[in-house]
Formats: sequence, C-alpha cells, structure tokens
Amino acid sequence: MPAAHLTSNGLLRFVGALFLSVSLAACVSGPSAVPNGVSGSSGPPAPDLSSAAAPGTSGIPASALLQPSDVRGAKPEPMEDGDRGHLRPLRPCGDNEAYPSDDSRTAAVAMSYYVEPDAAGTAPAVLVEFVGRHARGGAADQFAEIKEALRRCPGSLGENKRRWTVLATDVAGDESVLVRIDERFSYGDEAPATVSDYAAVARTGDMIVVVTDTGWENIDSSEKLVRDLIGKAVRRAGATS
Repeated sequence: MPAAHLTSNGLLRFVGALFLSVSLAACVSGPSAVPNGVSGSSGPPAPDLSSAAAPGTSGIPASALLQPSDVRGAKPEPMEDGDRGHLRPLRPCGDNEAYPSDDSRTAAVAMSYYVEPDAAGTAPAVLVEFVGRHARGGAADQFAEIKEALRRCPGSLGENKRRWTVLATDVAGDESVLVRIDERFSYGDEAPATVSDYAAVARTGDMIVVVTDTGWENIDSSEKLVRDLIGKAVRRAGATS
C-alpha cells in the first residue's frame, strides 16, 4: 500500500510490519541457526526454558520471557532501543516521560514476536513483551506510578496521539491492569479509522511485565490473547524473580 497516504502513526505501523516480514523471510531462507536456541522445523524443538541470558540483556534470563510454545511457535526478536517506547513499560503520558522508579531498574529486555495466523484464519499479529527487574521495592513503586499515569493521562484520538482506557484490574494477580490503546489514522487509501491495541502490565516480585498485542497493519489486536498471555508471562518472570 502507498506509504504516502499514511499518517505518521499508520506509517510506523506499516514499516514495522514490513520490517518483520523481510526479517522473517531472511531468517528462513538459509540454513543458519535460529536465534535464541529455538530449533527450526527440520529438527526437534529445543527445551522451552533456558538459563542463558535473553538477547539484548545480561541481567534477565531467557526463561523469564514468553516461550515459543506460549505464542504458537513465534520466536522472540530483540527490539531496538526506543522502539515502541510507550510500551516499555506503559507510558501514557508520553513515550519519553520518565518515572521516578526508572532509576531503580537494574535490567530490562524488550522482545517482539510475529505470530502466524491460526487455523481459524485470524490475521497475523505482532506481540511486544517488556520485562524489567528492579531493586527491592522499585517494581512496586513503578506499578503504582504506571497506574497513576493511566489515571492522569487518558489521552485522546487527536493526530499523533493515543487514547488509553483501563478495562480491568487483577487480570494476572492483584497488581495487574489491562488497557486498550486507541489510535486514529488513515492507512493506504482508506478513510481514517480507530485502531485498537491491547496491553497488560503486572508486577511479580521485583519484576514489571508488559505484554501488548499491536495487531497487524490497521487490524485491531486481540484482548483475549493479551489476557491469556499476561498470565503466562507473569508465571515465566515470577519463576526467575
């Protein structure tokens, strides 16, 4: 679709989907090893849990992240610094809006997962997972600050803006929140439309965990998928905290 007709939000979504498509094609075109110790389709699957450090961090083990078996075989791909800053962790008041508790973070990692369509023919999806480890007490402070930011900065559907709506609490333990993130943009030659992403944030021990379904192109993401995955993500991270 012609990028010239996209708003900046729509263009970012389009470029992200295109980049993932190219990256995935490159990964399967040759015999090179699949990253993160996950075997390709020609061999037996590697064990889910690993004590090795997750790519992009020396402080959080790979076992603390969602595993391919949790996300229909999708493999985690490290994200670049600054990519999807509003999800690392949730920052409704601005991508670069700092929390006081950011200073207590001792390690962090962000991964994306390209999830193939399922047997029912659903659209593909791009998931984002963020895990941050804090010094004692820091994760509790950060969760409280995120909740306050969600209350203070609901946002709007204006140009280059997002609207944040809290849908539920206690979705993965006492300290967890499910939100919908709405953006309005035009995609290709289509009329402007509101597109919704779903995200959940939770605290487990000294860890903050965020799982977001960012959908695909201009297709809404799945609340049901996020509800399911945040529970799995919390259990994975909690086992290593």
